[in-house]
Amino acid sequence: MITMLIGLVVAVSPILIVVALLVWAEWRDRRREATVARQIRLTDAIAAELGAIVAPVVKRPLWGPWQIELAMPLGRPSMVGRVLAIAHRVLPGRYEIVVTPQAEPLGVRPKTAPRLRAA
Repeated sequence: MITMLIGLVVAVSPILIVVALLVWAEWRDRRREATVARQIRLTDAIAAELGAIVAPVVKRPLWGPWQIELAMPLGRPSMVGRVLAIAHRVLPGRYEIVVTPQAEPLGVRPKTAPRLRAA
């Protein structure tokens, strides 16, 4: 009896392993598709309102809320506020936003006060 049970387990185990791997692959693909969909939704919403000024990166850790990484020029607080408001409006559920400073583009000169010329 025990020998027959062991033989049955050995015979069925490859099928169970393949089924488990297929279930895991489907779960992974669904997570990836959900992440890409959120990233596209957020990028499109920001681009529709402000233009292509930031490129958010959306991640989903195994445990914890969604994470959105934004590299933005922190010298423009009004733009940062608008981007955060768009993210809050577009993304449902819990999420964390990580804002990192971004250098100004090389061709853009910072706004400074006009210089006085000596007469």
